[in-house]
Amino acid sequence: MSLAVLAAGCGKEERALAEERPVQPGAAVAAPGPADPPLVATEMAVPGDRPAFVVTGPGGACPRMIALHGMCGHGLGFVQAFQGAAREHGGVLGLQGDVPCGADGVFTKYSPDPEEQDARIRKALGACGGEAEDLVVIGYSQGAYVAERLAERWPERYSRLVLLGAPTTPSAARLRDIRGAVMISGEFDAKYRMKEGAGGLLAAKIPAIYREMPGAHHGEMPEAERLMDDALDWLDANARPRP
Repeated sequence: MSLAVLAAGCGKEERALAEERPVQPGAAVAAPGPADPPLVATEMAVPGDRPAFVVTGPGGACPRMIALHGMCGHGLGFVQAFQGAAREHGGVLGLQGDVPCGADGVFTKYSPDPEEQDARIRKALGACGGEAEDLVVIGYSQGAYVAERLAERWPERYSRLVLLGAPTTPSAARLRDIRGAVMISGEFDAKYRMKEGAGGLLAAKIPAIYREMPGAHHGEMPEAERLMDDALDWLDANARPRP
């Protein structure tokens, strides 16, 4: 089983060129912009906390998205599953859980206090020179649950969501002030939760859409690059404007 599958999952069940143009004589030539670093998720030290895993945005910018893995998952594998789509949409910071699931501490889960997770996110973004405002949060399973609570409390900070396989149906009442959301379920997961979540948001006039991962059980992310690129493109095109 790949690390990406383990990263998304929740406990034992989820572990099973630009076009070239000739330069005219005498024409001004623009100075080249900063080169993009290699497309790879790298470990970044966070003072007083576990390392985070980062795919930078274009030109090496600090990410504009946060990824929260599932219970007893792994942050590196999660962001690696869609690192190409993440780079195209501003980069992603994978926050590890703060509670170890075993003696070795490799796999983790999140403590449920949203204030604690908010503080950890802000500290991690600060470590790479970023700001915690108008972020996209991508959450899988327990990570989706945490993302919903963050957006309920600080909708201006966690303004757009991509929720995958949430353990409870996302609530329009909690998410009434967000800019938009994409709800995703595996074909063989409890699809009704994410379908009902998207329907509830739409009924409340909050931009939302449901997407499905073909052939996927809970904890699996087939075609993650394509699916996430589609989800993030949809948010770019359909989310409510910033207040």
